[in-house]
Amino acid sequence: MDSTAPATNPATAPVIVVSGATGGMGSAVVEELARSDATVVMLGRDAGRLERTRTEIDARTGGAGRLVAYETDINSAASVDATAAALVAELGRVDGLVHTAGDGPLAPLEEATDAMWQATFNGKLMGAVRLTRALAGPLAAADGGSVVLVSGVFRKDPDPLFPVNSAVNAALAAFAKAVSKDLGRKGVRVNVLDPGAVRTPLWDEIAKAIGDRTGATAEEVSAQVAAGTPLGTLAEPADVARLTAFLLSPAARHITGAALTLDGGASAGL
Repeated sequence: MDSTAPATNPATAPVIVVSGATGGMGSAVVEELARSDATVVMLGRDAGRLERTRTEIDARTGGAGRLVAYETDINSAASVDATAAALVAELGRVDGLVHTAGDGPLAPLEEATDAMWQATFNGKLMGAVRLTRALAGPLAAADGGSVVLVSGVFRKDPDPLFPVNSAVNAALAAFAKAVSKDLGRKGVRVNVLDPGAVRTPLWDEIAKAIGDRTGATAEEVSAQVAAGTPLGTLAEPADVARLTAFLLSPAARHITGAALTLDGGASAGL
């Protein structure tokens, strides 16, 4: 665990927990929240990478907010529970949770192994279950807590190259809908954010993998995907971060159990 000096009074700054905090979307969410002077708890499995990301974001934001890093394995209930207890003891409260961790393989049915299915379910879906369960009490105590689960457009527009992601994203949305009815009575909102293609290092890997199958370069794949989007461009991590910050904010106080799509109009599903 490591932290910077807070730019605002830590007693009044909201405390937001972000899983997958070193990833492309996760780190963008951390930076957006830090710029709003929140206390951001960064979760990840690699302590060195967490510290590097924390230092880089702190430098870019000029020390706005407060960044606290916890080495945590969301694949382990024991690790998540220990982290939840430690951060509540240190910070005294939790106002929000953003789950960006977990991704699945590009693997059609005959290539998707049991290990691929199990790893994706354990990280993305069960990671969300473990984090939400462990922090439900502190979020309820915050009297207005909010959970944002970052899923993906394959939830409503399944893709044959991504059956694992498609199934897990749908399950994640079902989980969010179910617990939103339970936690809503305790003042906690739970929503899903479904990004389409977002310019991150992970997208670069996906574009290359698609290109290897189709004889195109990663750049050509990205251009084709952007051209197929009504707005003509891919999303940026900052787009995801800004919508996440809105869903966490009082401005979204009457939104819960919802799934919001951020894909420039690309998906065909309603």
